[in-house]
Amino acid sequence: MINQILEVFKHRLGLEVLEYDIPEHANTLPYSLGGMTATAFALLVLSGMLLAQFFIPDPEAANRSLHYLVDQVYLGWYLRGVHFWSAEVLTVTLVLHMIRVYVTASYKKPREANWLVGVALLIVVIGLLFTGTVIKWDQEGYEAFIHFQWVAEKLGILGLPVSEEFAPGVPMIARLYMAHISLLPIAGVVLIGLHTFLIKHHKLSNLPDRPNGGRMIKFTQHMAYLRRTGAGTIAVIFLLAFLIAPPLGDQPVLGMEVTKPPWQFVWIYALENLWVPTLIFVPPLFLFMLAAVPFVDRDEETHWRKRPRAMAVLAATLLFFVTFILWGKFTSMSHSM
Repeated sequence: MINQILEVFKHRLGLEVLEYDIPEHANTLPYSLGGMTATAFALLVLSGMLLAQFFIPDPEAANRSLHYLVDQVYLGWYLRGVHFWSAEVLTVTLVLHMIRVYVTASYKKPREANWLVGVALLIVVIGLLFTGTVIKWDQEGYEAFIHFQWVAEKLGILGLPVSEEFAPGVPMIARLYMAHISLLPIAGVVLIGLHTFLIKHHKLSNLPDRPNGGRMIKFTQHMAYLRRTGAGTIAVIFLLAFLIAPPLGDQPVLGMEVTKPPWQFVWIYALENLWVPTLIFVPPLFLFMLAAVPFVDRDEETHWRKRPRAMAVLAATLLFFVTFILWGKFTSMSHSM
C-alpha cells in the first residue's frame, strides 16, 4: 500500500525523471564533494537568514549587534558558530572538489563551460567570505575594509562601483551587507543550478581508467548517498560550532593595522609583505589562470599518471598557497595602507 502511494507521488511530481543511469563511482567521497559543498552552502544561507534578524548594518552598531546576539540571545552564539563553520567547511570542500575535477581532467571537452561555472562559484564564495569578514566590523573587519578601499582607489574608474564615492551618504558596510545577503547568495544559487544542469547534460565524467563508465547505478541511489554525506557534513559543522567559537573582536580602532586576515586570505597578506601592489594583480591573475585551464590543456588524455605537466602545475600551485599561508600566519606586517 505504501509503495503504491509513493509510486503515485513519484508519477504526479515527475520524479521518474531522476531514474537515469550514472557511473557507480559517483557513490564515492571524491565524487560527492560537490554535494557536500552544496549542503554547506544551503546551511550557510539558512543560518544567515536567521542571523540577519539580529544584525544592524551600520558602522556604529554592527559590531555591538553581534555581541548582543552572542552574549544575550538564546543560542545566538551557536547560530553564529553554525554560520561561521558552514563557511569554513564550504571553503575546504569547494577547493577539494576543484582539485578532484582537475586531477581527473573532468574539465576537458565537452565540460569546459562547467569548469568556468565552478570558477565563478569560487569567486562568489570569496566574495561571501570577504564581505562576511568586513560586516562584523571588528578590528579584523575594519582592516580588511581599508585594504578593499585601497584597491578600489588604485583601480580608478574600474573601482568606482565599489568605492564610497559611488553612493555618497550610504555607509559602505551597508552596501557590502546587501551584497552579502542578496547579490552573492542569489548568484550562488543560480550558478549551482547551472552547474547541476550541465552535469546532467554532459553526464558525470568517467574514471580515467574506465573510459566506458563501468558498472552503472540509478541517480536515485546517488541521491541517497548524497543525503548521507550531507548529513555527515551538517554533523561536522554542528559539532565544530559547539566546540569552537568563531572570532569576534570589539569595535575597531580606526587608523591602526594590527591584525591578520582569515586563513583564506592570509596568503595575500604574505605577498603584500614582499610588494604591496601584488594585492591588486595577483588574485585576478590567479583566477584568470584558473579559468584558462580547459583551454590550455586540450589533449584528450585524462589519467593523472599520463599528465605529468598538469600534475606538476597542481603540485606547484598547492605548494605556493601552503607556503604563503604559513608565511603569512607566522610573519609580522612590514607595510601599512
